Amino acid sequence: MRTLSSGHARRAGRANDANIDRLFLLVLIGATAVILATLAVVNWASRSAAPVASAQFDNLLPLAQPVNPIAGFHNMERMPNLSAPARPAAAGTPQSNVDLPLATWDWGTIPARPAVMQTFPIQNTGDQPLLITNVVTSCGCTTAQLSSSVVPAGQRADLVVTFDPDFHATSGPVTRLVWLETNDPDQPVVELRMDANVIP
Repeated sequence: MRTLSSGHARRAGRANDANIDRLFLLVLIGATAVILATLAVVNWASRSAAPVASAQFDNLLPLAQPVNPIAGFHNMERMPNLSAPARPAAAGTPQSNVDLPLATWDWGTIPARPAVMQTFPIQNTGDQPLLITNVVTSCGCTTAQLSSSVVPAGQRADLVVTFDPDFHATSGPVTRLVWLETNDPDQPVVELRMDANVIP
């Protein structure tokens, strides 16, 4: 009887050890899967949220040293006059000249998280300093950071626009705009447009 009990206890112990081994293996597989999934999401998010480098454009002007950078956001009190007429300078008069190598961007189909970003070079191809006095976005979900509000002739500033679809309930096709007020007599207000299709 003792031998039977002892054998039964050994078998029960082996079965218990096997169950513990299986449980450990399942926990290990689950933890590995969670770690791999987290790394994949972080990698994807960092690629989605990273600003696209301005180097993607050919022949960009040099980046200006930062002078009074501007943080742009949605503010109805700072909305520029979108119908402001051009104020052409007299022929031969030195002036700033806004040049936008990129004025529109389409993020394509994106999830509500994470936020996405894009860099827009703002170049001055004129012969006087370009002054950007105001940066406003069309929605609270969109912010813009201008590297310098003073852009010497032959240089550029970078405008990094961030769109956060999760800022409020957003789904389907959306368009967001950013406006800059400048001292370019031909373009007192310039507009940048961003599109996306947000999926839940």
